[in-house]
Amino acid sequence: MGDKIRKRRVRQTYRVQDDPGPALQRIMLGEDLRELREAAGLSSDDAAVALGWYRAKVSKVETGSAKLTDPEVEKLIETYAIGEDRANQLRRLAKDARRRLPATRVPDWAAKYVTLQATAADIKLWFGDFVPGSLQTKAYARAVLGASVIVSAADIEQMAEDREARAQRLASGKGPLVWIVLGEEALRRNVGTPGVLLEQLRYLRKIAELPNVTLQVLPLSAGAHPALGMSFTILELGQQQRTIVYMESLTGSDYLPKANQVRIYSLVFGRLQAAAHNREDSWTLLDDLIHELEE
Repeated sequence: MGDKIRKRRVRQTYRVQDDPGPALQRIMLGEDLRELREAAGLSSDDAAVALGWYRAKVSKVETGSAKLTDPEVEKLIETYAIGEDRANQLRRLAKDARRRLPATRVPDWAAKYVTLQATAADIKLWFGDFVPGSLQTKAYARAVLGASVIVSAADIEQMAEDREARAQRLASGKGPLVWIVLGEEALRRNVGTPGVLLEQLRYLRKIAELPNVTLQVLPLSAGAHPALGMSFTILELGQQQRTIVYMESLTGSDYLPKANQVRIYSLVFGRLQAAAHNREDSWTLLDDLIHELEE
């Protein structure tokens, strides 16, 4: 009975993830509206006054954090003097952005990322001191979540299962192209018991050989690098031809869709790749760490 319930939960997770959902539409709409505001020669303050909004609402709309009603869309079209063809596109996009999906067992601010990752054609991950959620085994996820100050004990097991399900998608060999750079510290940090870490490293070693995955390890000996103290993910959203940088903190997240932002983080990721061990040497390091834990 327990296995049936678990499988049902996994299927529910994938039903949510298979739908790109309103998250992508809100980000696309917000970026379009920012470009249209700037084309109209309006600052955020000017737009807020013209629209009768508080300034923070303009920012929330342009970052994809707020939904728009039909009257608000019409007011924007009028204020920015948007042509009819473009206006119709915005109306459709705003309608899609208001859709609701079933709740996921992640914080509200992280739910948008879950749906975006599921639709990405190309994913680049940099994590320096721990294994990211989308690559975690269930036991490793349980240990990480158990140390959190914002995750309730009642949610840990389901959230760990959800992370494992997302990891399985990336490891299927049929998922997106995945480029991973992990700091050596992430592989050595004692998360959970030695057995938990060993299982996690074996999993990473397994997916490292998949044709759609390139995993590299940045050694401690590499010294200073341009991403010290941060982790980030770059998502290329395929048919939408959008690239977004995602960054997460303890209580929130940032989505950086602007071209200059994406360019900077892409440059940093390229430098991390250049400084890291190549693919084969990264496998060797993983093998050595696994052997150490097996002894």
